[in-house]
Amino acid sequence: MARCGKCGGRKRWWRRTCSRCRTGYDRAETAADAGGYVADAAELGVFRMIGHALAGFGRLIARILN
Repeated sequence: MARCGKCGGRKRWWRRTCSRCRTGYDRAETAADAGGYVADAAELGVFRMIGHALAGFGRLIARILN
């Protein structure tokens, strides 16, 4: 058994939240952070660059096969 770093309560795994104080791994915060990263990538045009790279790779393969 692991112990909570905040309240000292026993918990099953180190990645789980403590049942007494609910500190630890939080899916909602992780999802919000991931959403922020996707929004930042969209603003920077990363998806457009990935699309151009895939199209260029496809053209390269087509040239090789012809």
